[in-house]
Amino acid sequence: MKRSLLLLLLPLLLLLELPAQGFGERKWPDLIPLDGKMKRGGFYFAPGVTYALARGKDREEEVYRAADTSYTAIYDPNGRIGLYLEAGWFHATRDPVILDYWDFGLAYKQLKGTEDFTGILQRGDSLATIAGSGAFRDQYLTVHFNANKFFQTGRYQFVQLSLGLNGDLDIGSSRAHTGDPILNQHEFPPSIIAQAHLKLGYGFKMTHRLFVIPAVETPVFSVLPEDQGFGQLQWFSSPYRPLILSIRFPLPALSEWHRLPARAHQR
Repeated sequence: MKRSLLLLLLPLLLLLELPAQGFGERKWPDLIPLDGKMKRGGFYFAPGVTYALARGKDREEEVYRAADTSYTAIYDPNGRIGLYLEAGWFHATRDPVILDYWDFGLAYKQLKGTEDFTGILQRGDSLATIAGSGAFRDQYLTVHFNANKFFQTGRYQFVQLSLGLNGDLDIGSSRAHTGDPILNQHEFPPSIIAQAHLKLGYGFKMTHRLFVIPAVETPVFSVLPEDQGFGQLQWFSSPYRPLILSIRFPLPALSEWHRLPARAHQR
């Protein structure tokens, strides 16, 4: 839970450290020109990776107790790196006081991880030790929508804060476990997931047409399934926090951008 709260508060702490020009008097020219002489949208693509972040410390849990029977277990969940590929369309607003641009897109997303466990089943005076392990590899087709805001930190650099919604459709899941799924109370995400998410990026305007925006994204609330702690999802007997690390390349269909010096991005 502490790690989840830190992930949610980090963007706000970073924004408090931004220079005053991000909130008040404008020191640098607009990243997206506002002269109204151009189309304000274009395609983008964003390759990346995912990671199912597990809790950092194992703990013993009493899973079941009735009369003289009890079952306690220690679960050791770990995330794995998965693939991510996103593409879509963005549209820049004409009055970027609140928002700089919207985007809509589709993505292919893998979420992967493992879980090891050791359990003790006690019935009266008898004890039995049970151990096992499992792994999951889920694949999703994701539809998403984001509202994005720039906070300039330099002439051609900026922090991007995004709030969005995503709907995920399970297009192929592979799950294997050697333990008793009933005794260990296994649960999994449903075939359709609906969440709100937060994305934080640090971007660069490389040329008059090309932006590069590395970013990290995580869900903050789940509608489907019912939220289990700021957007966490459960596989087997453990919660995991999905993280997406991507690099976005917006490619505006603009022919009249104000041109930058040839080596502007090095300033």
